[in-house]
Parts: sequence; C-alpha cells; structure tokens
Amino acid sequence: MPERHQKWRNLSPMLILLLSAWLRAVSLTAQGLWRDEVDQWRFALQPWGAMVANFTRAGWNGPLYSPLLRGWIALAGDSVYAMRYFSLLWGVLAVALLYALTRRLRGVTVALWAAVLLAGSPYWVWYAQEIKMYTWMPMLVLLALYALDRALTRPSAWWWAVVGLATTLAIYSHLLAALLIPVEVGWFLLHPRRHPRAWRGGLIVLALLTLPYVPLLRWQLPLLFRVRQTGFPPYTLGEMCVVLFNSWTTGMLSYVPPAVRWQLLYQLFFGGTSLLGLGSLLLRRRRLSGQLLLWLSVPLLTLWLVSLRGPIFTDRYLIWLSPAFYILAAQGLRVLSGRSSPWLTGLLLGMVLLLDGGADYGQAVTAIKPQFDRAADFLVAQRQPDEPLLFQIPYNHYVLAYYLSHRPAPRPLDPWLAAPYTNWREPDGSYRVGAAYVDRQMRSLVGNSPVVWLVYSEVSLWDDRELVKAWLDTHGTAQTQSQYHGVRVFRYALAP
Repeated sequence: MPERHQKWRNLSPMLILLLSAWLRAVSLTAQGLWRDEVDQWRFALQPWGAMVANFTRAGWNGPLYSPLLRGWIALAGDSVYAMRYFSLLWGVLAVALLYALTRRLRGVTVALWAAVLLAGSPYWVWYAQEIKMYTWMPMLVLLALYALDRALTRPSAWWWAVVGLATTLAIYSHLLAALLIPVEVGWFLLHPRRHPRAWRGGLIVLALLTLPYVPLLRWQLPLLFRVRQTGFPPYTLGEMCVVLFNSWTTGMLSYVPPAVRWQLLYQLFFGGTSLLGLGSLLLRRRRLSGQLLLWLSVPLLTLWLVSLRGPIFTDRYLIWLSPAFYILAAQGLRVLSGRSSPWLTGLLLGMVLLLDGGADYGQAVTAIKPQFDRAADFLVAQRQPDEPLLFQIPYNHYVLAYYLSHRPAPRPLDPWLAAPYTNWREPDGSYRVGAAYVDRQMRSLVGNSPVVWLVYSEVSLWDDRELVKAWLDTHGTAQTQSQYHGVRVFRYALAP
C-alpha cells in the first residue's frame, strides 16, 4: 500500500469519530423535548432514596441511567443541549467500539465501513440527540461483546470482568438488555478461535451475571405468563422486522409520509449491501455469520414471543441489535469495493454519505417531536398570570413546565387543570362515559373562570372522541389559537 494511502487509513478512524460528533452536535436542539425526555429529567432529579428504590421497583425500566444523568446535570446543567450532550458522548463512543469490535471480527477495511455506517446512521444520530439511555445501553453491549471476543481468544480475568460489568450495567440500564446474555452464550459457543481455557472464565461470568439479575427477575418472570394490556401495538414478527429495517436505514423519516418514495433508494442500497455481506460471510466465515445472526435474531424472537402475552415491542428497545446489521452492510460494501479500486470505494463512500446526510438533514429540519418550546413562547406572550391552563393529555404539563421554568425570566405554570379521561371501555368495546360525564367534570374544573387555555397534544391517548374540546366549543368561544407540530393551544372565553 502506498505510504500516502496508509496515512489516510491511519487517520480514518479519528476522522470518522469527528464526523460522528459533528453530525450529532450540529442539530442537537433541532427537535423539542417530548414527554419521555422530560420524564428522564424528572427521574434524575428525584431524591437519592427514590432513585435507589427504583432498582428493585416492579415495572421500572432503566434505573441506572437516572443517577448517571443526575451526576452529569451537576457538572453541565439541565439545559436541553447539556442533557442531550450526555447521550451524544455515548453515541460517539459506540462508533469507536464498533470499529474496534469489527476490526477484530473482520479486519480494518470492514471496520472502517461499519464505523462510517454507524457514524452517519440517522437512527443513531436521532437517539444521540435524546435524553434517554438509547446510546448508553448499546455502547455497553458493544463493550461487552468486544471484551468477550478478547477474553475468548486470550483468557484474562480483566476482560472477563469487563464482560460481566458491562452486561450488568446494560441490564440495569434497560430491561431488554438481559437478552444480551443468550447472545453472549451463543458467541462463546460459535467463536472460531476460542481458547481451551475460556470455559472456566465463561462459566464463572455466566454464574455471576445471574446474581445482579435476580432482583429484576422476581417481578419480570410472572409477567411472562400473564396476558396483559400494555398500550403497545400488537405487531406480528414480520411487522417487527419491517419496522426495525425501516428505522435502521432511514431513521425517523420512516415515520414521515412525504419521505416514503425517497426511502426506497436508501433501503435498496443498504438492504442489498447487508444481504451481500451476509451471503459472503456464509460462504467464508460461517461461524461469524452465525454470531451476527444470533445477535440479530435471538432478542427479536424472544421479544416477539413475550409480546404474544402482551405487546411490548417498539424499535428503540432493540437499537442495540442494529450494529450487527451495520457490520453485515459493511461486509457487503467491502465486497463491492474490491481490493484495488479506489474509485469504486470513493463512489460507494459518497453514496453512503449522501444517503445518510440526506436523512440526517431531513430529521433536523422536519418537525417530528411536539413543539412545546414554541407553545411556551406563545403562552408567555399571550396568557395572563391568573388564567388556567387545561391539559389534554395532563401529563404534558411537565413538558410545558420545563420550558417555562428554563426561560431567561422563568414563568409559573400554575394555575393548571387536568382534563378528564374519557377512554374507559366496557368488555364489549363501548365507552363507559360520555358527554354528560364530561359536562359534570368540566363544570367542576373551570368553576366561574371566564377564561381557560387548552393545551392540546396526543389527545387520542386520553379523549379519542374529543369530548372535552366539544364541551369548550359549546360553552365558550375560541378567541385565540395557535398550532404547532404535535401541540395546539386555544384560549377560550367561557359563557357566564
């Protein structure tokens, strides 16, 4: 290899990391906060006793992330940019770990391709810009698998300890990370260069991993055998695969209807390269292809089986499977680029950067999350201090309260009201309450107030017949209104 090419090859990992950091930072606050992010902010500011209790509380997901974010807030503050930067850091570190892992599995060239794919992935860019654990937990998965590969080829107490620690931290960062354990067992059994002494370390770590998982298993195990209502859509296995593929290729634009035609090119390119990569590995590296397929399939199949008793699938819960997809696509790009065609390599790299860049730009400029920041600006300019705010859904008062309290001149949220819930159903599907119930509740809520502001967002979760707004339209006049993506604001003058 010419010396100048070798220099660029040596610099490439650092350039990819810089690119990944820039892509995530440049649009870090392009989207407003949504309620899950505000939830995480609230949980991070709980008393320490409550955060510790969450580690054994039934149904509580990701208790570890709250104290971590609490520490970060103490250092950097709780602005939107500061809190999202915490996710950005783990997302960039995940790119470095994927490069390191893929280099061990398949060599430098495939590792560079995999790092480029993860760096530019619109899906990973999106979750590196969200105040949740969805880059922290996948980073731990990559660290655990990298350490496992090191421990299997050259057994070391240090690397086995990293496997155990990273896996345990991942489990306490997201419940579904427990499905990493069978993946690790499969990697152990399929590893092509497993050292004869690796069995001892593997069995010790597997035994130790059961201990920190026991507090969670006590309440998780009964759920597996009970039919339950969860609020998640009842996806089939095929639909789950489609959702994951769409997310891992086009990111959040897969949920934006105008972008559907443009997505086809993206999906054909990355779907084709991943299939080509899988085919080439099945021919030459069957054990490695088995490891990657286990990584992709075991957690997904397990989640599908669990969801038969009560749906719990959403794509972000399985974001930690996507690096396996990117490794397969990277292998396909390696096959296409060949060994001695720098022009073809450049063309393929340009194609990847163009597609990823287009999706990243689309996510940044398209309003996808509710624009409560703009709604807060409107209310500050128009609302009088004593005029009550009626929230539909009520939980969103936390989102608006965050924005009002973080303005240069903080404004109070109070007085605010929780709109009545009307979605109760009978066994036959009919509604339990109707307009008469809403009339009683609304008269009790608004009392003699001449004015009420309605903050309207995600209404179908609370009042899918829009009975509350119908009551306001009947008993008042909408004098002022403003509409933003995901949230509408109305000022009603009520009849005496």
